Amino acid sequence: MKQRLLTGLAIIATLILVFFSRNLTLYVFDAFIGIITILAGLEFSKLLTKMGYYNFGIIIGIFPTLFYITFMLSSYFELPLYLILVMIVAIMLVLMLGLFFFSLIFKKRTTNEMNLRGVRTSLANYSFQKATQTMFGMFYPSFFLMLLIILNRCEELTYMFTKATGFNGTLSLFILLLAFLIPIITDTFAYLMGSLIKGKKLCPNISPNKTISGAIGGVIWTVIFVTCLYLIFDTIGAYNAMFEALNLELWHIIILSLIASVACQLGDIFESFLKRKAGVKDAGNLLPGHGGVLDRVDSHIFNAVVIFAFFLIFII
Repeated sequence: MKQRLLTGLAIIATLILVFFSRNLTLYVFDAFIGIITILAGLEFSKLLTKMGYYNFGIIIGIFPTLFYITFMLSSYFELPLYLILVMIVAIMLVLMLGLFFFSLIFKKRTTNEMNLRGVRTSLANYSFQKATQTMFGMFYPSFFLMLLIILNRCEELTYMFTKATGFNGTLSLFILLLAFLIPIITDTFAYLMGSLIKGKKLCPNISPNKTISGAIGGVIWTVIFVTCLYLIFDTIGAYNAMFEALNLELWHIIILSLIASVACQLGDIFESFLKRKAGVKDAGNLLPGHGGVLDRVDSHIFNAVVIFAFFLIFII
Protein backbone atom coordinates (compact mmCIF):
# COMPACT_ATOMS: atom_id res chain seq x y z
CA MET A 1 0.00 0.00 0.00
CA LYS A 2 2.82 2.41 0.90
CA GLN A 3 4.59 1.66 -2.38
CA ARG A 4 1.37 2.22 -4.33
CA LEU A 5 0.77 5.53 -2.55
CA LEU A 6 4.30 6.80 -3.22
CA THR A 7 4.08 5.84 -6.87
CA GLY A 8 0.68 7.53 -7.13
CA LEU A 9 2.06 10.75 -5.62
CA ALA A 10 4.99 10.63 -8.05
CA ILE A 11 2.57 10.25 -10.98
CA ILE A 12 0.47 13.21 -9.78
CA ALA A 13 3.59 15.35 -9.27
CA THR A 14 4.80 14.49 -12.78
CA LEU A 15 1.43 15.42 -14.28
CA ILE A 16 1.42 18.77 -12.48
CA LEU A 17 4.95 19.56 -13.69
CA VAL A 18 4.10 18.55 -17.26
CA PHE A 19 1.01 20.76 -17.28
CA PHE A 20 2.92 23.71 -15.82
CA SER A 21 5.66 23.23 -18.42
CA ARG A 22 3.14 24.14 -21.12
CA ASN A 23 3.56 27.78 -20.06
CA LEU A 24 7.15 27.59 -21.29
CA THR A 25 7.03 25.10 -24.15
CA LEU A 26 4.64 22.55 -25.61
CA TYR A 27 7.45 20.12 -26.41
CA VAL A 28 7.62 18.76 -22.84
CA PHE A 29 3.99 17.69 -22.99
CA ASP A 30 4.58 16.22 -26.46
CA ALA A 31 7.54 14.25 -25.11
CA PHE A 32 5.55 13.08 -22.08
CA ILE A 33 2.71 11.73 -24.24
CA GLY A 34 5.23 10.19 -26.63
CA ILE A 35 7.12 8.38 -23.87
CA ILE A 36 4.05 6.94 -22.15
CA THR A 37 2.68 5.90 -25.55
CA ILE A 38 5.88 4.08 -26.46
CA LEU A 39 6.01 2.32 -23.08
CA ALA A 40 2.31 1.41 -23.20
CA GLY A 41 2.71 0.16 -26.77
CA LEU A 42 5.63 -2.09 -25.84
CA GLU A 43 3.66 -3.51 -22.92
CA PHE A 44 0.71 -4.13 -25.22
CA SER A 45 3.02 -5.90 -27.67
CA LYS A 46 4.11 -8.25 -24.88
CA LEU A 47 0.48 -8.91 -23.93
CA LEU A 48 -0.31 -9.83 -27.52
CA THR A 49 2.68 -12.17 -27.63
CA LYS A 50 1.60 -13.91 -24.42
CA MET A 51 -1.82 -14.45 -25.98
CA GLY A 52 -0.20 -16.02 -29.04
CA TYR A 53 -0.74 -12.98 -31.24
CA TYR A 54 2.83 -12.50 -32.40
CA ASN A 55 3.94 -9.11 -33.63
CA PHE A 56 6.90 -6.83 -34.32
CA GLY A 57 7.21 -5.11 -30.94
CA ILE A 58 9.98 -2.79 -32.08
CA ILE A 59 7.72 -1.35 -34.80
CA ILE A 60 4.93 -0.76 -32.29
CA GLY A 61 7.49 1.04 -30.13
CA ILE A 62 8.77 3.16 -33.02
CA PHE A 63 5.36 4.11 -34.42
CA PRO A 64 4.62 7.04 -32.00
CA THR A 65 7.80 8.73 -33.25
CA LEU A 66 6.66 8.28 -36.86
CA PHE A 67 3.26 9.70 -35.91
CA TYR A 68 4.87 12.75 -34.33
CA ILE A 69 7.26 13.42 -37.21
CA THR A 70 4.44 13.07 -39.75
CA PHE A 71 2.18 15.37 -37.75
CA MET A 72 4.81 18.06 -37.18
CA LEU A 73 5.98 18.09 -40.82
CA SER A 74 2.44 18.07 -42.13
CA SER A 75 1.35 20.93 -39.87
CA TYR A 76 4.46 22.90 -40.88
CA PHE A 77 3.28 22.69 -44.49
CA GLU A 78 -0.29 23.42 -43.34
CA LEU A 79 -1.86 20.22 -44.57
CA PRO A 80 -5.51 19.70 -43.51
CA LEU A 81 -6.26 17.46 -40.55
CA TYR A 82 -8.06 14.78 -42.56
CA LEU A 83 -5.03 14.44 -44.84
CA ILE A 84 -2.65 14.19 -41.88
CA LEU A 85 -4.71 11.39 -40.34
CA VAL A 86 -4.99 9.63 -43.71
CA MET A 87 -1.20 9.86 -44.12
CA ILE A 88 -0.63 8.37 -40.68
CA VAL A 89 -3.02 5.50 -41.39
CA ALA A 90 -1.31 5.04 -44.76
CA ILE A 91 2.04 4.75 -42.96
CA MET A 92 0.56 2.00 -40.80
CA LEU A 93 -0.68 0.14 -43.87
CA VAL A 94 2.68 0.49 -45.61
CA LEU A 95 4.45 -0.77 -42.50
CA MET A 96 2.04 -3.71 -42.30
CA LEU A 97 2.68 -4.68 -45.91
CA GLY A 98 6.42 -4.16 -45.48
CA LEU A 99 6.47 -6.42 -42.43
CA PHE A 100 4.46 -9.05 -44.28
CA PHE A 101 6.94 -9.14 -47.16
CA PHE A 102 9.86 -8.96 -44.72
CA SER A 103 8.69 -12.19 -43.09
CA LEU A 104 8.23 -13.85 -46.48
CA ILE A 105 11.61 -12.73 -47.81
CA PHE A 106 13.47 -13.91 -44.72
CA LYS A 107 11.79 -17.27 -44.94
CA LYS A 108 14.39 -19.19 -42.92
CA ARG A 109 14.23 -16.73 -40.04
CA THR A 110 10.43 -16.80 -40.00
CA THR A 111 10.30 -20.60 -40.21
CA ASN A 112 12.70 -20.94 -37.27
CA GLU A 113 10.54 -18.53 -35.30
CA MET A 114 7.43 -20.56 -36.09
CA ASN A 115 9.13 -23.79 -35.02
CA LEU A 116 10.39 -22.19 -31.81
CA ARG A 117 6.89 -20.99 -30.96
CA GLY A 118 5.20 -24.22 -32.04
CA VAL A 119 3.05 -22.48 -34.64
CA ARG A 120 1.41 -24.86 -37.10
CA THR A 121 0.25 -22.86 -40.09
CA SER A 122 1.54 -21.74 -43.46
CA LEU A 123 4.39 -19.27 -43.76
CA ALA A 124 2.18 -16.75 -45.58
CA ASN A 125 -0.60 -17.00 -43.00
CA TYR A 126 1.80 -16.56 -40.07
CA SER A 127 3.50 -13.61 -41.78
CA PHE A 128 0.19 -11.92 -42.52
CA GLN A 129 -1.13 -12.44 -38.99
CA LYS A 130 2.06 -11.10 -37.45
CA ALA A 131 1.92 -8.00 -39.67
CA THR A 132 -1.78 -7.29 -38.97
CA GLN A 133 -1.32 -7.83 -35.24
CA THR A 134 1.50 -5.31 -35.35
CA MET A 135 -0.84 -2.84 -37.04
CA PHE A 136 -3.37 -3.44 -34.27
CA GLY A 137 -0.65 -2.51 -31.79
CA MET A 138 -0.03 0.73 -33.70
CA PHE A 139 -3.71 1.66 -33.41
CA TYR A 140 -4.17 0.63 -29.79
CA PRO A 141 -2.81 2.31 -27.79
CA SER A 142 -0.44 4.40 -29.93
CA PHE A 143 -2.68 6.12 -32.49
CA PHE A 144 -5.38 6.88 -29.92
CA LEU A 145 -3.07 8.34 -27.29
CA MET A 146 -1.07 10.39 -29.80
CA LEU A 147 -4.25 12.32 -30.65
CA LEU A 148 -3.57 14.22 -27.42
CA ILE A 149 -0.51 15.78 -29.05
CA ILE A 150 -2.72 17.29 -31.75
CA LEU A 151 -5.00 18.71 -29.06
CA ASN A 152 -1.97 20.05 -27.21
CA ARG A 153 -1.17 22.21 -30.24
CA CYS A 154 -4.70 23.06 -31.41
CA GLU A 155 -4.21 26.81 -30.83
CA GLU A 156 -1.04 26.83 -32.92
CA LEU A 157 -2.90 25.22 -35.82
CA THR A 158 -5.42 27.95 -36.54
CA TYR A 159 -5.25 27.17 -40.27
CA MET A 160 -6.66 23.77 -39.32
CA PHE A 161 -8.77 24.61 -36.27
CA THR A 162 -10.30 27.85 -37.47
CA LYS A 163 -12.28 28.52 -34.28
CA ALA A 164 -9.29 28.02 -31.96
CA THR A 165 -7.93 31.50 -32.57
CA GLY A 166 -6.91 33.94 -29.85
CA PHE A 167 -7.40 31.82 -26.75
CA ASN A 168 -3.73 31.98 -25.60
CA GLY A 169 -3.57 28.43 -24.29
CA THR A 170 -6.89 28.40 -22.43
CA LEU A 171 -8.56 26.06 -24.91
CA SER A 172 -5.86 23.40 -25.07
CA LEU A 173 -5.43 23.52 -21.28
CA PHE A 174 -9.15 22.97 -20.69
CA ILE A 175 -9.29 20.12 -23.23
CA LEU A 176 -6.24 18.35 -21.81
CA LEU A 177 -7.47 18.74 -18.24
CA LEU A 178 -10.64 16.89 -19.26
CA ALA A 179 -8.57 14.26 -21.08
CA PHE A 180 -6.68 13.47 -17.86
CA LEU A 181 -9.22 14.26 -15.13
CA ILE A 182 -12.18 12.30 -16.51
CA PRO A 183 -10.35 8.92 -16.37
CA ILE A 184 -8.95 9.69 -12.92
CA ILE A 185 -12.34 10.72 -11.52
CA THR A 186 -14.11 7.79 -13.17
CA ASP A 187 -11.62 5.21 -11.90
CA THR A 188 -11.52 6.67 -8.38
CA PHE A 189 -15.27 6.89 -7.85
CA ALA A 190 -16.05 3.63 -9.61
CA TYR A 191 -13.76 1.96 -7.06
CA LEU A 192 -15.12 3.93 -4.07
CA MET A 193 -18.80 3.48 -4.95
CA GLY A 194 -18.30 -0.17 -5.83
CA SER A 195 -16.54 -0.81 -2.51
CA LEU A 196 -19.23 1.06 -0.56
CA ILE A 197 -22.41 -0.19 -2.24
CA LYS A 198 -21.16 -3.47 -3.70
CA GLY A 199 -23.96 -5.43 -5.39
CA LYS A 200 -24.11 -7.25 -8.70
CA LYS A 201 -20.86 -7.71 -10.64
CA LEU A 202 -20.46 -5.83 -13.90
CA CYS A 203 -18.39 -8.40 -15.80
CA PRO A 204 -17.30 -11.16 -13.40
CA ASN A 205 -15.61 -13.26 -16.08
CA ILE A 206 -13.31 -10.40 -17.09
CA SER A 207 -12.86 -8.19 -14.03
CA PRO A 208 -14.36 -9.78 -10.89
CA ASN A 209 -13.95 -6.66 -8.73
CA LYS A 210 -16.03 -4.34 -10.91
CA THR A 211 -19.65 -3.81 -9.91
CA ILE A 212 -22.63 -2.24 -11.64
CA SER A 213 -22.98 0.19 -8.73
CA GLY A 214 -19.36 1.21 -9.17
CA ALA A 215 -19.77 1.75 -12.91
CA ILE A 216 -22.89 3.89 -12.42
CA GLY A 217 -21.32 5.77 -9.52
CA GLY A 218 -18.21 6.50 -11.58
CA VAL A 219 -20.33 8.03 -14.35
CA ILE A 220 -22.50 10.08 -11.99
CA TRP A 221 -19.60 11.54 -10.03
CA THR A 222 -17.66 12.26 -13.21
CA VAL A 223 -20.61 14.25 -14.56
CA ILE A 224 -20.87 16.13 -11.25
CA PHE A 225 -17.15 16.95 -11.06
CA VAL A 226 -16.84 17.97 -14.71
CA THR A 227 -19.96 20.10 -14.42
CA CYS A 228 -18.45 21.87 -11.40
CA LEU A 229 -15.18 22.29 -13.27
CA TYR A 230 -16.97 23.95 -16.18
CA LEU A 231 -18.90 26.26 -13.85
CA ILE A 232 -15.70 27.25 -12.04
CA PHE A 233 -13.87 27.98 -15.30
CA ASP A 234 -16.91 29.88 -16.55
CA THR A 235 -16.37 32.45 -13.77
CA ILE A 236 -12.94 33.26 -15.19
CA GLY A 237 -13.13 35.96 -17.84
CA ALA A 238 -10.86 34.35 -20.42
CA TYR A 239 -12.61 30.99 -20.19
CA ASN A 240 -16.08 32.52 -20.17
CA ALA A 241 -15.22 34.36 -23.38
CA MET A 242 -13.84 31.14 -24.86
CA PHE A 243 -16.97 29.15 -24.03
CA GLU A 244 -19.14 31.85 -25.58
CA ALA A 245 -16.96 32.10 -28.71
CA LEU A 246 -17.15 28.32 -29.21
CA ASN A 247 -20.83 28.09 -28.18
CA LEU A 248 -19.70 25.48 -25.68
CA GLU A 249 -22.55 25.20 -23.20
CA LEU A 250 -23.01 23.28 -19.97
CA TRP A 251 -25.23 20.62 -21.53
CA HIS A 252 -22.48 19.87 -24.05
CA ILE A 253 -20.04 19.23 -21.21
CA ILE A 254 -22.55 17.03 -19.37
CA ILE A 255 -23.02 14.86 -22.46
CA LEU A 256 -19.25 14.72 -23.01
CA SER A 257 -18.50 13.70 -19.42
CA LEU A 258 -21.16 10.98 -19.54
CA ILE A 259 -19.91 9.46 -22.82
CA ALA A 260 -16.25 9.87 -21.87
CA SER A 261 -16.76 8.23 -18.47
CA VAL A 262 -18.38 5.21 -20.13
CA ALA A 263 -15.48 5.11 -22.64
CA CYS A 264 -12.99 5.15 -19.76
CA GLN A 265 -14.63 2.14 -18.16
CA LEU A 266 -14.78 0.30 -21.47
CA GLY A 267 -11.06 0.95 -21.87
CA ASP A 268 -10.40 -0.43 -18.40
CA ILE A 269 -12.52 -3.52 -19.09
CA PHE A 270 -10.85 -4.06 -22.45
CA GLU A 271 -7.40 -4.09 -20.88
CA SER A 272 -8.64 -6.41 -18.12
CA PHE A 273 -9.87 -8.75 -20.86
CA LEU A 274 -6.45 -8.68 -22.52
CA LYS A 275 -4.64 -9.40 -19.25
CA ARG A 276 -6.98 -12.24 -18.38
CA LYS A 277 -6.51 -13.76 -21.80
CA ALA A 278 -2.73 -13.34 -21.47
CA GLY A 279 -2.82 -14.88 -17.98
CA VAL A 280 -1.13 -11.95 -16.23
CA LYS A 281 -2.14 -9.65 -13.37
CA ASP A 282 -0.45 -6.53 -14.73
CA ALA A 283 0.68 -5.42 -18.17
CA GLY A 284 4.10 -4.51 -16.75
CA ASN A 285 6.01 -3.68 -13.58
CA LEU A 286 7.49 -0.27 -14.33
CA LEU A 287 5.29 1.50 -11.75
CA PRO A 288 5.66 -0.16 -8.31
CA GLY A 289 2.27 -0.92 -6.81
CA HIS A 290 0.47 0.11 -10.01
CA GLY A 291 1.75 -2.41 -12.54
CA GLY A 292 2.74 -1.10 -15.93
CA VAL A 293 2.16 2.10 -17.86
CA LEU A 294 -0.66 0.47 -19.83
CA ASP A 295 -2.38 -0.35 -16.54
CA ARG A 296 -2.39 3.38 -15.69
CA VAL A 297 -3.49 4.71 -19.08
CA ASP A 298 -6.00 2.03 -20.10
CA SER A 299 -8.88 4.38 -19.18
CA HIS A 300 -7.26 7.29 -21.03
CA ILE A 301 -7.00 5.52 -24.39
CA PHE A 302 -10.66 5.45 -25.45
CA ASN A 303 -11.25 8.71 -23.60
CA ALA A 304 -8.65 10.43 -25.80
CA VAL A 305 -10.65 9.46 -28.89
CA VAL A 306 -13.92 10.75 -27.39
CA ILE A 307 -12.33 14.05 -26.32
CA PHE A 308 -10.68 14.49 -29.72
CA ALA A 309 -13.87 13.80 -31.68
CA PHE A 310 -15.99 15.98 -29.38
CA PHE A 311 -13.85 19.09 -29.56
CA LEU A 312 -13.38 18.81 -33.32
CA ILE A 313 -17.06 19.75 -33.55
CA PHE A 314 -16.38 23.05 -31.82
CA ILE A 315 -12.98 24.09 -33.17
CA ILE A 316 -13.11 23.25 -36.88
